[in-house]
Amino acid sequence: MITNTLIMMALAFTHQGDDKAIMAKFPDKEVKLLVQQSMEYWRIPGVAIAIVHQGETVFESGFGVVEIAKQKPVAINTLFPIASCTKAFTSALAASLVAKKKLDWDDKVQKHLPWFKLSEPLASEDCRLRDLFSHRTGLSGNDLLWYRSGFAPEENVRKAAFLPLEKPFRSAYQYQSIMYSAGGLVCEKVGGESWEKLLRQEILDPLGMKDTVVLAPNENLARGHFIGKFGFPEVKEPYVNAFPDPAGSVYSSAHDLANWLKFQVDPANQKYAKMDLAHQLLETHKPQVVNPLDDFNKLLHPFTVQMSYGLGWVIQDYRGIKLVSHGGAIDGFRTHIAMIPEAKFGLVILSNLEHTRMNLALSNSLIDLLFNFPRVEWDKTYAFILTEGLQKSKIANDNNLIELLKKYPGSMNVPDVLGEYQNPAYGKILLKMQGKKIRLVVGNHFADLDHLGSSILHAQDFLFDNPVLIFSRDSSSKITSFKISGRLNAEFLKLP
Repeated sequence: MITNTLIMMALAFTHQGDDKAIMAKFPDKEVKLLVQQSMEYWRIPGVAIAIVHQGETVFESGFGVVEIAKQKPVAINTLFPIASCTKAFTSALAASLVAKKKLDWDDKVQKHLPWFKLSEPLASEDCRLRDLFSHRTGLSGNDLLWYRSGFAPEENVRKAAFLPLEKPFRSAYQYQSIMYSAGGLVCEKVGGESWEKLLRQEILDPLGMKDTVVLAPNENLARGHFIGKFGFPEVKEPYVNAFPDPAGSVYSSAHDLANWLKFQVDPANQKYAKMDLAHQLLETHKPQVVNPLDDFNKLLHPFTVQMSYGLGWVIQDYRGIKLVSHGGAIDGFRTHIAMIPEAKFGLVILSNLEHTRMNLALSNSLIDLLFNFPRVEWDKTYAFILTEGLQKSKIANDNNLIELLKKYPGSMNVPDVLGEYQNPAYGKILLKMQGKKIRLVVGNHFADLDHLGSSILHAQDFLFDNPVLIFSRDSSSKITSFKISGRLNAEFLKLP
């Protein structure tokens, strides 16, 4: 039976002028049941959720435990790393500075950071703040440049000058975290303070987000988990940011993020008048670059026709309504934030298990429930998609290796490839023997490789994204360099 609540929420969206709709009764039991079912399905130790509508927090609760071996329950003020959901905080800070006339979305980055460079001169010269925040610089992920690197954001931005652009500048969506670090540095330059101090001053304090921090706290923090070899959650070694990072270092709670959601879906509300950035904040919700619906995205979003990226947000249609959202993932954790601004509705789901689609599945289930859409078994749907995706990826990798073996037949003289190699962005890396395997060592990371044919090394490794190394030789058959696919996606020259 459809409750009055659901009808009123649906009407609040369908008739956009009817923003006075009040929820008479929230389906509390149904929401809790969906959360508990989803947690059980994915084996999530702990979850925190907040749902807002028409300026009110209509639901907030913790479920499960902060750590699998302990009985401390998750609370609404338990802190979780929100990872890439940090990006929208940085774009909101930029919006505040634009509103104060200290910055413009179309300012050239070099106007504020004269040293800023990409690997192509024209891109370096013309790159705008809007390009940084919409992932359209042409630079691909290169996550291992920052992941557990110990380098400050500015160091990583400077190194990006040596990374080749995978796509022509401003031609395509290429998700990239280092450019958000650059955007944060621009904010620091025009704001005259550190990113974290400006964020506190311009966004967090005015919204009453008193528990939110930009580095891992010592207390009240959930512990991350992974699914161990026996199929049960185990505690994950925490990811610790060495420095505050505008791309992904914020820690927050369901309670604080409820305040963030209310602001995002209704920035023109009188209670935010002192912040005076509604117009510029809404700019972050506007499409800037198409995010193509490839085969995998079509499976994840079967009710979506178009998807774009704004300034820190994914913008898409969902069952005919505008949905603004973003996910965040880091070691042991996953976050999902989703908003339907026209209905002044938003939700956040924080969980302490990695490599799960529970957050997106539960977000869809809750929206379907609250807006009276036909129900879908999203947990089962996404579990199937993940399994099928892994199988297809393995088949594609195997086929790629078969083709490479045809191109580089023969056998490898292993001692020839061992030694130090260098790349101007990543610095020195090492190939050495570890037992019977060749080990690739990149900073704090390593992967054990198998050799194939005369010139190929490869690994089934998640961190490096199943890398394939292809070696080049000079006229005397001496190894001179190798190119590596996957997350490094770079060329390394052999050192003497």
